Amino acid sequence: MAYTDTDVATGALGLAIGGAIVQFNKVAVMPSLVNMVPCPKGSVTARVPVYTKLGISNVETASAGAEGAENQEVITTTPVDIEVLRNHIDVLITDLAAHGNSDALMVNAGQAIGNAVALEFDTQALQLVDEFATTVGANTTGMSMNNLFTAVGKLEENSAPRPYSCVLHPLNMWGAFGITSETQGFGVGTGHVAQNDTGGALSGGNAVGSALAAAGWVSNLGGVNMYTSPSVSIDDGAGTAQGGVFAKTAIACAYIDFGGGGFVQLETERDASLAGTELVANGYFAFSETVDLHGVTLLNETV
Repeated sequence: MAYTDTDVATGALGLAIGGAIVQFNKVAVMPSLVNMVPCPKGSVTARVPVYTKLGISNVETASAGAEGAENQEVITTTPVDIEVLRNHIDVLITDLAAHGNSDALMVNAGQAIGNAVALEFDTQALQLVDEFATTVGANTTGMSMNNLFTAVGKLEENSAPRPYSCVLHPLNMWGAFGITSETQGFGVGTGHVAQNDTGGALSGGNAVGSALAAAGWVSNLGGVNMYTSPSVSIDDGAGTAQGGVFAKTAIACAYIDFGGGGFVQLETERDASLAGTELVANGYFAFSETVDLHGVTLLNETV
């Protein structure tokens, strides 16, 4: 059985220190970007109804005197049922490790395992972003404004409701293969996208480009909220990152609400026989795609 004792938690044993340097994972970005559906009390399954789309073919135009000759349409729904799963980390911290450290070991350990469960949330959600039927981009070019707006156009074409969110791998936000490279006037390497070779879509002379160059980044481009996550998958063989642009209706998450919309629960339990305290981080959640055409997978080079 693995446990945290004075052999592994040696950061501040017997020493007076000013503060701990703690390496935490990047917090989750996906919870606010997908459709969060709490399970009803007494159930571990949430149901998301998906309505059949009505179009112009369902609309009838009638002249005066013929208003009563209506053709009644049928509203249909297809349910998507999602059963939650337990996502958890357990750690056991011995008394000597806890009391012998002056860097709040128990507090920091709790935050570390909670963040890890939250990162798992992002990883599972972004796996579905990889699987949208609609794709834009290629593994030979970096991220560009053209890719972003092509994806937006496809979402609009499929009546995906706004707001839209874009989640990219950090290497597709920053650097030679990132969308920020479009602030440059001219391309300086083979990694740059075609737009940069002729001046850059966000080069000087426009408000967005100027703001991006001055502040380092903007959080919204063309009405699309921009995010990065290291949980975006990379095909190691091709160096292709698979982020995406999507509406909330594309993915649903079923979860057990522990209060206030929180989906991660931290608990402690005393284990006297091992002279330690067990910390447990539980996240009860699971995902399902709901409307495939309300999401677009973005393929981008990273190396």
